[in-house]
Amino acid sequence: MAVKNFDYIIIGAGSAGCVLANRLSANPKINVCLLEAGPPDKSSLLKLPISVMFAMKHPKFTSQFFSTPQNHLNDRKIHVPRGKTLGGSSSINGMLYVRGHYLDYDGWGALGNHGWSWSNVLPYFKKSENNENYQSSEYHGIEGCLNVRKLDFHNPVAQAYFNSVTALQYPYNDDFNGPTQEGVGFYQATMTKGARHSVASAFLRPVKDRKNLEILTSLEVEKILISNKSAIGVSVRNTKGQFKINARKEVILSAGTISSPAILMRSGIGNPDVLSKIGIDIIHPLPGVGENLQDHVSCTIYVKTISKVPYGFSLPLIPKLSWWVLDYFMRRNGLFASNIMECGGFLKTDKTLDYPNIQHIFMPAFRQPPPDMLAYGHGYSLNTILLRPKSVGSISIKSSDPSDAPIIDLNLLSETDDLENLITGIKGSRRILNSKEFSYLKPEELRPGPAVQTDRQLADYIKDNAQTVYHPVGTCKMGIDRDAVVDPQLKVHGVANLRVVDASIMPRIIGGNTNAPTIMIAEKAADMISEDDDF
Repeated sequence: MAVKNFDYIIIGAGSAGCVLANRLSANPKINVCLLEAGPPDKSSLLKLPISVMFAMKHPKFTSQFFSTPQNHLNDRKIHVPRGKTLGGSSSINGMLYVRGHYLDYDGWGALGNHGWSWSNVLPYFKKSENNENYQSSEYHGIEGCLNVRKLDFHNPVAQAYFNSVTALQYPYNDDFNGPTQEGVGFYQATMTKGARHSVASAFLRPVKDRKNLEILTSLEVEKILISNKSAIGVSVRNTKGQFKINARKEVILSAGTISSPAILMRSGIGNPDVLSKIGIDIIHPLPGVGENLQDHVSCTIYVKTISKVPYGFSLPLIPKLSWWVLDYFMRRNGLFASNIMECGGFLKTDKTLDYPNIQHIFMPAFRQPPPDMLAYGHGYSLNTILLRPKSVGSISIKSSDPSDAPIIDLNLLSETDDLENLITGIKGSRRILNSKEFSYLKPEELRPGPAVQTDRQLADYIKDNAQTVYHPVGTCKMGIDRDAVVDPQLKVHGVANLRVVDASIMPRIIGGNTNAPTIMIAEKAADMISEDDDF
């Protein structure tokens, strides 16, 4: 293939890359190339909301990564799937639209990241958003590309959860992205009526025919090409061979928290001690590349019911399942229009905390632990998620070959406080599920089960069952300290014409789901790039 030349090359068509491709190519005077390692997102499986139960295991549209054996989780390898298609992980995720707490972003600003405090980032959240439910809120946008809404139908079991939680003096909250985060309520999702609204659907599809935008799929990036400490292009490969793509202005790395540091390291940018051991020439020493890996750790309580009110799969339910299929095709409603993660909330285990430290995702369906998910029968589960864990891991690589999976050490629960706080959160979740509000369903707790009662027993259950909720961040940290990889303009320290724009730049994990913040990061980055280029 002949060498191609573009003003901007964007590596990765995920939650950040699709936004950047849309915003930058809006200027007809520049041309943009968007590179994606996976195939196009044409499968109907990716559009159906309930497919979240299957999509994260789909080998065609995901990278099926696993962590190293985790020392504090009984040496288990943790599943870390990442989207590998147009839309990236927004094409396979649970679709929850959650921004985090405003103090998270003020914390970023306090670390020296000028321009990233809450007052700076709120306009960019609003810019991307078309919120169907909050048309006149100062916290929401209604003219953005990304459609956000609540489900039209909710399983009745959600009300038992709400009644139980509010009886414990926690508030009901109609909008987790409004003036306050604390409380329980229905989640909003990145959906149109009855369909997933990934960033590919929202930002890329409407502009894919722009003459100054070229979208190349099924291309693996080997490395970024550097000359005189300046990014000048990328080396890529596909089934036809290897070739180069040149960048006249910038290379923008948006491959995600796992792959972005791996690409930097393959390019000779990283910790010299790590790179020299695997025979990679050191182009620019940057010790923070791949460090500061953070993710939310969670553990789930599983309940089975005699009642058929919760979602599930069983022989008596076959007529209703048939109706749900028809209902979906006729009205885009019912079970198949649900992401199952319909409700939940943000709670404090200690009322003196500045913000909630526990997130709930209540699923009114019987399921198995990940990655199997589906199970026969009816019931519900409550996923208890520890927000802002102290444990920090890392990403490394085995070689310069992009087909070698990166080395992912999540290092979950390595800090004692994380385990203690998660135990406290699980005990609170149990109090909620054991209330009389659920008794009409005739429930039976299957996991951890009635025999598990003491803190020691709960700790063992957590170590045997805890998972990530697929929110990795931080491996190309933004900051001004020696461990930072990018500055507050998201430019890689010491390398010209190279930026990182994705969740890897988060200096600290936020208290909520990470897809909406990643889109915000890209919206803000697009403006910074435009200002630098004097569009």
